Amino acid sequence: MNDTLRGILLALLVLAALLVMLIIFTNNDSPVINTNPGNNNNNSTDLHSDDDPEQNGGEREDGPDYIYDESGEHMFYRGRLELPVAGATGWAAANLVMRSEPRASSDNVINLVPGDAFVIFEETDDWWNVILPNELSGWVEINKCFINLPDVIPSIVYNVSNAVSSEFRSSGFDLPGITQNNLYPAYSFNERLGRGEFIVPGSYALARALFAVQQIALSNDETLIVYEVFRPMETQRAVAGALNRLMNRNDDDFNEVVYRAIADSQFSVGNFISQGRSNHQLGAAIDVTIGIVDEREIIRSGDYSFHRVKFHSRVEEPSPMHELSPLAVLPGRDSQAATGIYDGIWRMRSYFEQMGFTPIPSEWWHFNHTASVRSGSSAGITGNFLTPSIYSIPPFIN
Repeated sequence: MNDTLRGILLALLVLAALLVMLIIFTNNDSPVINTNPGNNNNNSTDLHSDDDPEQNGGEREDGPDYIYDESGEHMFYRGRLELPVAGATGWAAANLVMRSEPRASSDNVINLVPGDAFVIFEETDDWWNVILPNELSGWVEINKCFINLPDVIPSIVYNVSNAVSSEFRSSGFDLPGITQNNLYPAYSFNERLGRGEFIVPGSYALARALFAVQQIALSNDETLIVYEVFRPMETQRAVAGALNRLMNRNDDDFNEVVYRAIADSQFSVGNFISQGRSNHQLGAAIDVTIGIVDEREIIRSGDYSFHRVKFHSRVEEPSPMHELSPLAVLPGRDSQAATGIYDGIWRMRSYFEQMGFTPIPSEWWHFNHTASVRSGSSAGITGNFLTPSIYSIPPFIN
């Protein structure tokens, strides 16, 4: 990002601080949540209480959007995300019009196509005020956009293996052209976080529900480990094609073990990898596991602080991540094989189900965010784009 654009963004954020007390944000397709159910056994101050059911990421009606910890040294965001949306990277996820005002009848500034990136300046109702890399600014409809999850939920551990070395296998066998390959670009230095981090687009409704899930996990000294949310359509088709070739007796890549494992089960290939558009293309599905927090630290971004999981350890899992076969089915809780072994995965499932996510039986790691599936489908999101760049900047109050 050049100095001119950065200067404009900082000036806009200062202006936002003066105006924000006049703005009342409304909730957008996100459930009323209790962000701290159960017992908190981590000895940390509860900074995200459930006394604000209508808060959606902007100025609160009952006071400022921040709260200090007991030491008075660290100021934490007081909303439905760990950091404000201001300064986060977003993308057009469908064809949409950037408008001069936050209403559909206002003037057209420019047409955006899927994959166009911008920095979010502020939010009002169902609209984001954004600025493009070419310094044009305007308003976009939130339900047609994605947001970069690490920008607003940085405490989560992100491990997008498909952007480094894909772990897709079936019955333990490599998928030719897929396994151990980098399938799409999704890593960059993140100025907002002050470190290199994965780029993880997802719907805004999913982001806020995911924040609530992470708060439950952190209250139990656990953390989510996110492997994938948005998956480009090109990648979806490539993985599906590779598995189909292993299943096809007339193909050179045919593998009898892979074929028999799926053919002799109650599942089909489509249960493990969608043959068409999946909910990943809508930014409405998440591949995730859970870990035990061994150590966390406090990091600052602009005027705000947040907790970062510094070290963690994985819980026991039914199969490796992205194992496309019946091995990935989570055994029933009453099954002798499951007794006590996968308790961490069962806890994770309960966390997600509380916050409006739905698991699927053929992949223990996969959860669909129902509200985002509906809104993404109606918005015309197809996933035919990439998101290789971010423009994130730290959030400031003034």
